[in-house]
Amino acid sequence: TDWAPENFKEAWGGPPGGVGFSVYFKNSAIVALIAIPTSAAVGALAAYFTTLLAPNLRRNFMVFPLLATMLPSIALLIPFFQVFNSFGILSNPFALGLLYAGLSLPVTILVLHAFFLEFPKELLEAAALDGLGSYRTFTKIVIRLSLSPLLAISLLNIIWVWGETQIGLVLLLSKESQTIPVGILTFQNALKANPGPIFAGLTLATIPLTLIYLAFYKTINKGITMGGIIR
Repeated sequence: TDWAPENFKEAWGGPPGGVGFSVYFKNSAIVALIAIPTSAAVGALAAYFTTLLAPNLRRNFMVFPLLATMLPSIALLIPFFQVFNSFGILSNPFALGLLYAGLSLPVTILVLHAFFLEFPKELLEAAALDGLGSYRTFTKIVIRLSLSPLLAISLLNIIWVWGETQIGLVLLLSKESQTIPVGILTFQNALKANPGPIFAGLTLATIPLTLIYLAFYKTINKGITMGGIIR
């Protein structure tokens, strides 16, 4: 097989009358930039303040995110479509990013909760002696010493968000709103007779995640091996 740079140009610009990977990349970036920080921020708050509850209350609360991870997303496709349709936000990458943030929360809470349970009590006691309340202790001390697990779970979430297809296929109806995995299907149908740009597009789609993983794979491995989930 010959190397054909023009395939990458066609994949980026799209077929005549269609959209290319430049649009899909933009939409995927919008979705990821909304979903990942939102999930990390809300998940960290929920995970930390859950550790301050009494043990029985904490275990009862942590059952909910654990059960949420067992619920298949395909079972929620119809409710998601009805809600998005009723609010008029179909084909909206911003709204999809918020939905992905919510779907990422259970795993985020479970992983960060396990880390926060092991957070050094001496630091928390020293913060209390200095007059810091729970929220200021979280923002000034805990979160600054938790960058490794936060980065680890964010990287795992972005891998899922970047490749999620089922929900995006149902909620992103217009070509101009589609993310990379959804757009690949549309792209494939438009270029059935010319597979070169299709494979070029698939190559382009893997580059961001490959670079991110190569840069931070040690953090992923370190951040996820944190012990049990519910204690």
